[in-house]
Amino acid sequence: MEINETIPIVTPGDGTVNGENIPPYTNSWEMIAVNPDESITRRGIWNDEISFYTNKGKEILRREQHVYYNDREVIHNEEIYRETLMPIKLKIQNKGEESHTDIYFEEKRISGKKIFNIEGLNVIQKVSSQFSIEFPEVVFDWHLWGILISGFPLKEGYCARFLAHESYSYLPGDFRWFTLKVTGKEIIDGGKWGNKISCWTVEVKAEVMWKLWIAVQKDIAPVQQIRIDNTDGVQLWWKPLKTNMVETS
Repeated sequence: MEINETIPIVTPGDGTVNGENIPPYTNSWEMIAVNPDESITRRGIWNDEISFYTNKGKEILRREQHVYYNDREVIHNEEIYRETLMPIKLKIQNKGEESHTDIYFEEKRISGKKIFNIEGLNVIQKVSSQFSIEFPEVVFDWHLWGILISGFPLKEGYCARFLAHESYSYLPGDFRWFTLKVTGKEIIDGGKWGNKISCWTVEVKAEVMWKLWIAVQKDIAPVQQIRIDNTDGVQLWWKPLKTNMVETS
């Protein structure tokens, strides 16, 4: 996707992004990797649940994700303001272990604990460490991934840029500019949501290239399918689960 620096910039709270059309739901994807030789590796199951509650008059979106890899379970818990999709807190941990990511967002201040990438050797080292940042402006958090993108006013040809903190990333980084573009519509098999789901196709230039299929219909899970083009030539897919056999433990 070609990047044009005249693309409009969206900032938190400017009225562009909100979560009013995100319903409560439970959803599951099958995770697969398509390797450069076109062989397929089955990576596991990703379960995603969104619910809502009210705190001090503000509606809070609570997201809980359980990722069942072949060798471990990873749990993601986060809360955001529904009105603006601004983050409140995020925790990520391997099941049965102490959290390696535990972040709190207070206006311009971002603090807590997260994984830092250390480069310079053949393999990038990862270290979980405490941090505290007072950023010059309020920003989004990219850990919301497709849920954040679904909050934009998507339509044919829509483009936008936004600045976000990277709580967890495929490449080293703390803050990054993200550019999204709606490239069209596609009908896909949405598994439990139906075999003909109309989706906006959205390309996102992030730490790597993302393609997201965001449901046009507003009463189902907004993120129907994801593809990430990794730097090693592997395509990582999150495809709608087409079976009632969903892992829960």
